[in-house]
Amino acid sequence: MAKPKGPHGDGGDGGDGDGTGVPRQRGRNNGRSTTIAETHRAVAEAAADGRPGGAGTRDGRSGDGQGGDAETRPPQNDPTLDKKDPQTLEEIKNARRHIADQLQEMADESWDYVDQNKDTLLQREGYQRQREELIAKGYPEDVADTIVERTALGTEAHRHFANSIDSEADTLLPEDTGFRLRTEVGYDSQGVETPRVKDQDFRPDVILERQVKDPVTDELDWEVAHAYDLKTGLKTGIENWWSKKVTDGLDLPEPPTEIRPTQRPLGG
Repeated sequence: MAKPKGPHGDGGDGGDGDGTGVPRQRGRNNGRSTTIAETHRAVAEAAADGRPGGAGTRDGRSGDGQGGDAETRPPQNDPTLDKKDPQTLEEIKNARRHIADQLQEMADESWDYVDQNKDTLLQREGYQRQREELIAKGYPEDVADTIVERTALGTEAHRHFANSIDSEADTLLPEDTGFRLRTEVGYDSQGVETPRVKDQDFRPDVILERQVKDPVTDELDWEVAHAYDLKTGLKTGIENWWSKKVTDGLDLPEPPTEIRPTQRPLGG
């Protein structure tokens, strides 16, 4: 698993984390007690429902004007249609609604994980080495500690989030829907996928792909239908220049969606 970082990310460099945090089992009716993340989310959703414009502004929330059937019907992609075909656009929206709550829950649980394990994470060799290097450059110890903590929590939250999605991708979007999720996929400036980090111009944290059939060969391939970016910093969200670069480079119907842990509200 590549470290969750990139030109847009707020995870930063550093850390030799092994990503061994085991994602909690998901599902709201499995007999377990309510998690911290679910409590945060319930409060946030209650607040959103009580203010103008709060409802229906996020993927998968009620009141988005798409109709009840679309909210409960599993997504089903038609690979023979173009990405911009009205039916395809509706199915992309349906797929996004289908996974929205799960992605938010994963983001919340990822922040719970790093918050609850902060002291252990900061003791990892990579972060300690980064702290020593900052102090050697003349940074006061308290400033170095703050920098390393922000780097570590952002990086490890991204890592845990990606691991959670990778482990449950087939459950979130079964293969027969014609959609799939992938994490940490990098692209060059032309929007061509590349595994070489030095050639990557942008790398969304998560991409939603749909199957597409070549009209000549009848072979199936995948194309990006939507992108997501996890943001854990309190001061900035997805920047306009990065959003435009990803939207144009991947020919997306809509700009990338920002996923933010409920515990980390922008400006909080």
